[in-house]
Amino acid sequence: MGDTVKTRFGSRCKAVRVKCGLSQTDMVRHHGFTLSHYQRIERGRDVRIETMARIAEAFGMTLAQLLDGV
Repeated sequence: MGDTVKTRFGSRCKAVRVKCGLSQTDMVRHHGFTLSHYQRIERGRDVRIETMARIAEAFGMTLAQLLDGV
């Protein structure tokens, strides 16, 4: 099946999250996601543009910065 934009975005989210020293639990506790939803995002299964923007904001970056390299 190969790499899709969703899977690359999920990988990018995980990399940024880890670099920021955040766990998945931190993301859901402090930024309003459910754990199962956030896990699906990192696995590349469930992401909408509005969610991408919320994640970028949670990381303190713009959506363009988060999407860089995706």
